Amino acid sequence: MHARRWLTALIILPILLLALLKGGHFSFVLIILLVNGLAQWEFLGMFQSEGDRLRRVKAILLGTLLLLSFCTTPRAVNLCNPSAPLFVLVAVLFAFFLFYLASYGHIANPSQELMVNTLGFVYLPLLLGHFIWLRYLPLGEWWVLWLLAVMFAGDTAAFYCGRAWGKKKLYPEVSPGKTWVGAWGGLAACLAVGILLGKWLFPPLSYWGLGLLSLTLALVGLVGDLFESMLKRQAQVKDASHLLPGHGGMLDRLDSLLFAAPAVVYARLFLIGW
Repeated sequence: MHARRWLTALIILPILLLALLKGGHFSFVLIILLVNGLAQWEFLGMFQSEGDRLRRVKAILLGTLLLLSFCTTPRAVNLCNPSAPLFVLVAVLFAFFLFYLASYGHIANPSQELMVNTLGFVYLPLLLGHFIWLRYLPLGEWWVLWLLAVMFAGDTAAFYCGRAWGKKKLYPEVSPGKTWVGAWGGLAACLAVGILLGKWLFPPLSYWGLGLLSLTLALVGLVGDLFESMLKRQAQVKDASHLLPGHGGMLDRLDSLLFAAPAVVYARLFLIGW
């Protein structure tokens, strides 16, 4: 498992770095769209039958529309203007409500399906779209790189510290594998990488500021990890899929990032500034 885990990372990371640092906005948005499509497919597959593939495709197309709306305004204004994503979000939610209202009596459990589709739409493309906003901001590619480095370091340290020394479970009702030692190891790695790499990439930022932001990412990332574990527990699956050997599915790789990306965007805009 460890060999597969590292081999998968060694294959994907160079591609991701090349697209992030050399590919420009267009290639980065394409990667986000691909990642979202795979993650939405996994999420809906945990709660829907195999016969609902057409509905999954429709949901992914709507998620793509929401993600594309994140590309419309950031260059034209000083702050990321939420008007376009908010409009698409409200429009799609109204469409969901009308569709399931009209389909009542023809779908076995319309309320459950509506909740699953709504959660999948808000949980994935809405949160993932913050990566597009972050990339569009000045020095955005370096902020995305910093965010990925901090979260991957935290996830890796938590995994290996927990396996080596973890005994006391962190939240066994939701995630039996996570331990307090793993959580502390992940926190330490986030702080170390966040401060050292951040000071190199962004010299004007203080050690205290970088440390506080890294600590915030470690905490919200842990919440994101536990939230996805809760969803898998409810769906009675171990991994969202087997797409990434040694890591599980795309959703398993995104869990902490989905919560961390908005935290960086809003810290970048309202606390750190330009």
